[in-house]
Order: sequence, then C-alpha cells, then structure tokens
Amino acid sequence: MGLTLTERADEVGDNEYLMGAPDLAVEVLSPSNTVDEINDKMSICMANGCVSLWVVDPKRKRVSVTEGDVTKHYGVSASISCSLLGAAVRVGEIFQG
Repeated sequence: MGLTLTERADEVGDNEYLMGAPDLAVEVLSPSNTVDEINDKMSICMANGCVSLWVVDPKRKRVSVTEGDVTKHYGVSASISCSLLGAAVRVGEIFQG
C-alpha cells in the first residue's frame, strides 16, 4: 500500500487537488449500469493505484470488494474488514435507511 490519506494530503498545498486514483473507491450500481461499464471502471481504478474498489449492489444487498486481482463478495450478514478505514464495516448497515 502507498501513502496514507494524511500523508498524501500533506504533499499538496491548501489550494491543490490530490493526484491519482483514490485509495478506496465505491461504485453504487443502478439499473442503467452495464457489466462492461463496471468492469471498465474497475480496470481503470485498479490500474491507476486504487487499493480497494467496492461495488455496492442494492438489488442483491451485496458488496463486492476488489483488492489487487481478488474480488470477494459479502452478503448482508457479513462484515468487511477494511484496513483503509481502520475498522470493519457491517454490510447490513450499508443498506439501512
């Protein structure tokens, strides 16, 4: 893993943007998304330094997490351990509301 968010932020001035892919990207599926579109977004993010990409599927109440070349799928009763957030995220809490 590269620099932490704080380390990345310290490298830029107050009026500058962070450069590069985010460490964590989250895509929420909608009915208009195609498989090709999601795969393209995943390829772009991961090829440019994204550490973890989450695809949230509200219809199936599932979160797919890609890190490196591995994708894991988590159901509503699972928890996702996320070192970038420093905590575990309960999938069921994502779909509350």
